[in-house]
Amino acid sequence: MDRLNQSKRRDKKIYITDIAIDKVPYIKYDGFTDERNQIMQELAKDVLVLSKEKNNSNEVAITCNLDAQNPLSCFGISFGTEHEVDILADTLSNHIIVSTSSAAVVVLHNHPTTQTFSLQDIHFFILHPMIEVIVVVSNQGTIHYLKRDTNYDYKKAFQLFRECIEGLEKMSPVLEMYMASLTFLTKCSEVGLFYR
Repeated sequence: MDRLNQSKRRDKKIYITDIAIDKVPYIKYDGFTDERNQIMQELAKDVLVLSKEKNNSNEVAITCNLDAQNPLSCFGISFGTEHEVDILADTLSNHIIVSTSSAAVVVLHNHPTTQTFSLQDIHFFILHPMIEVIVVVSNQGTIHYLKRDTNYDYKKAFQLFRECIEGLEKMSPVLEMYMASLTFLTKCSEVGLFYR
């Protein structure tokens, strides 16, 4: 009953269930083949399984190069806390991100709350142009993703990000930070980002 009450509050951790893992949807990612879409669904499920079984339903990130021969057999894994994960702390994840220039690098991670992308997620994605797609899988199995479009403009994206965080500080209330990220996501198509 306690977990049911937690699920009604946006800022409380939701524990992953087998039902949530089973309901991770098949998404038709913009510009991806059916094979890649299937791989993305498997990776999203893997994120939740790893989080549930090895990290107390806290954040876990998988970094994968979709252009690798077998993306499902070689990916980096980073374990985080309830509120963040340092993707680059994992050696393989770091290697995939910094050594790849033109491959389809994807980063998938879960959020223990039902929120979409955090400001930290957006900032990380903007700063690492080799990442084609960043995905958030909620602990309830829903998916949001950001993908660079052909008309993506780094300078405009960074400027939009700066506008959205103007006036915020490290200790700003969580709701203000969340609203700033929603503002960015609402306007991101203007800078060549596809959000779903």
